[in-house]
Amino acid sequence: MLNAVLFIADPNMAGLLRKFASESNEFALAAIVELTMNGYSINRALSTTKPDVMLLEMTDLNRDLPQAAALHMQSPEVPLVGLASRDLHLLLARGSASDVASYAVWPFTLAQLEQAISTAVHKLNGGIHENLIAFLPGKAGSGASTVVLQTALVLEQELKRRVLVIEADLHSGVLSAMLRVEPKLSIRKVLAEAPGIENLSWQRYVTSAGGVDFLLTDTSLKEPVPSWTHYFQILRFAAPKYDLVMVDLPEVVNPATAEIVRRAHAVYVVSTPEFGSLMLSKQRCQELGNWGVDHGRIRALLNRGHKTDIGASEAEQILECPVVMTFPNDYRSVKRATADASFIDKRSELGIAYLAFSRLLTGVEVEEAEKKSFMGRFRR
Repeated sequence: MLNAVLFIADPNMAGLLRKFASESNEFALAAIVELTMNGYSINRALSTTKPDVMLLEMTDLNRDLPQAAALHMQSPEVPLVGLASRDLHLLLARGSASDVASYAVWPFTLAQLEQAISTAVHKLNGGIHENLIAFLPGKAGSGASTVVLQTALVLEQELKRRVLVIEADLHSGVLSAMLRVEPKLSIRKVLAEAPGIENLSWQRYVTSAGGVDFLLTDTSLKEPVPSWTHYFQILRFAAPKYDLVMVDLPEVVNPATAEIVRRAHAVYVVSTPEFGSLMLSKQRCQELGNWGVDHGRIRALLNRGHKTDIGASEAEQILECPVVMTFPNDYRSVKRATADASFIDKRSELGIAYLAFSRLLTGVEVEEAEKKSFMGRFRR
């Protein structure tokens, strides 16, 4: 949940904003500052609350336009939302208030205010996290969680990368079972506490296994329900701490997890090489586009491939996006690794495939002979 500081003169509007904040799952009012207060009071409010967003009443051009400029100058990294009267907004929208990132035009609803806050936050802090990689199954049971887990272990153990895995499948996550561990704290609670997480407290939130840090799901919990702001804040904190942040998503993106796919450097749709699974995976790719993910960031992985299955070339025609890797079907190796909560034998074909994919993610050049040897088995 985002911390907001409200700068306001109208007590009636202040009361409405308090009500909205009490009902919202996206922002809370950390402080309310009267516009009649002096500069010291304003400076103190900003320094003590460390806001994620500032809300400014804009009903008086001569008073509020200079105030917007002063707030922006003092905290240029904090987005500013103007709570504007309709008449004043017509003047401001002409470009005279470039310090304001977005507007909520009175009379506005809670949903309209939340949209204005989202627009402002993403305008200033909505860029791609270059080390954020998202995975989702085209169809439930495609093995996306296995792909995420095994890739994370290779990245840490073979390529010596510091990795965080976020399990964002809150209802059906299986990573805890695969790792044979209990989460230190459910990711639902971690997300809820995201605004207050600090470096000193981080280790009480993550569960470490095989050298990898995990934020794991406790599927018995159904509350609290996260919003996009919770993922925004956890990514803002965690992304700089790791070489790679990998997110294990359910097959359907929602308004909360949309924050992940929009900010990800790449989104991998995991499909098995059967026609039905590929058609559902194509639908997933189209849905990602509807959530604002650029087509160039959407890629596919084929899991449990046999030489006689649909190959990468044909799959690309169905999916209309590139297939960057095919993981061969090796049930025994996966079963053995799952039973031991360990990495698949790196000498096996499947282990070699995971190493090649991990190198791809980190930009480590894969030997040309290795590429031809592996991909040639499955590209038709």
